[in-house]
Amino acid sequence: MTEWSLCRWHGPPATLEAALRQLGWHGPGEMANALDPRVGGFIPPAGEAARNLDGLAYATVVARVPLAVPEGLEETGPQLSAALLGSF
Repeated sequence: MTEWSLCRWHGPPATLEAALRQLGWHGPGEMANALDPRVGGFIPPAGEAARNLDGLAYATVVARVPLAVPEGLEETGPQLSAALLGSF
């Protein structure tokens, strides 16, 4: 059985989306990217827009290993992330 890590991040929308794209996420109407083998999924799912609130975008990456927080982003607390995005 695979142990999953929830990597919860927030930051400027363009910065967050660029970080997610490097892992295989894509926005609405964009071509699908190759999924990073460490990743099991995203909230919001690939093909949906990142959640934005007060100028910050929020997302969760479900990964097989803990991922470092990308430059320009911050870690989101689990309760805030669950309230804004839901959970797996």
